[in-house]
Amino acid sequence: MQAANSRRRCGRLAGAVAVVVLLVGLGTGPAQATTTKPADVYVALGDSYAAGTGGSSPAPGSLPGCHQSLDSYAALLGGLNLGCFGATSLAVKAGLDNLSPADPVAIALGSATEVSVTVGGNDVGTGAVAVACTSADALACASAVQGVANALPALPGNIVAMVQSIRQKAPHADIVLTGYPRLFTVGPTMPTAEKQLATTLNGLADQLNATIAGAASAAGVGYVSVTERFTGHGIGSNNPWIHYTQPSPLDPPELALENFHPTDAGYSQGYRTAVNSGLKK
Repeated sequence: MQAANSRRRCGRLAGAVAVVVLLVGLGTGPAQATTTKPADVYVALGDSYAAGTGGSSPAPGSLPGCHQSLDSYAALLGGLNLGCFGATSLAVKAGLDNLSPADPVAIALGSATEVSVTVGGNDVGTGAVAVACTSADALACASAVQGVANALPALPGNIVAMVQSIRQKAPHADIVLTGYPRLFTVGPTMPTAEKQLATTLNGLADQLNATIAGAASAAGVGYVSVTERFTGHGIGSNNPWIHYTQPSPLDPPELALENFHPTDAGYSQGYRTAVNSGLKK
């Protein structure tokens, strides 16, 4: 059900945003013969990390449920942000496969020279792990961790299939997949139980990133790691680039959404710089 909802949200968002971009930036002037290299057209696909969820400046016109922000790395790099909260590799593929050639999104992708994708976390349930394991329910945590282990083997094939769909819609684009940061900085003063939990969750991030990197290699596309960029800036550090506030029933919904997503600094100094290097922009 989550994947189906993600497909609907991503499809609506992509259409709305792409129409604006096409009207404002892609083809507003008369065609002219030129021998110079055409300007790069960058499109970002993927989940909430691509959308910029957790950024302090919501994107105007972002459809409900996608939680885009102007602090996304796509926006910071001058690209078209088609990220959507909850998206999976299957949802991205389905959204692309269902595009008609005349769809504004298809036209935008057809002009793209660079495409990045942040996806995989929702496929395997890392968000559920983070929520379950920071609660007091040890059984829920163990079950969520096992769920990730069970889901990881299917991820490479799904990512490779997604990349094939991207290539069909963006045949001229260089494609890169991005990884995810370790959520925690493990320090010497951290209590033993918290240190064990943080180490476990960081290890899951490493497994997920290794799986995504392997899928990128199998698909013949690039992989951008953000692990080093976020080192020393996880939850528990003196300068965290990852949101986390202990949940309370009185908290507004947007506060819960921010948890385990990058801060503005995480997007600008972590993801933007890493993706910028990967795309050679």
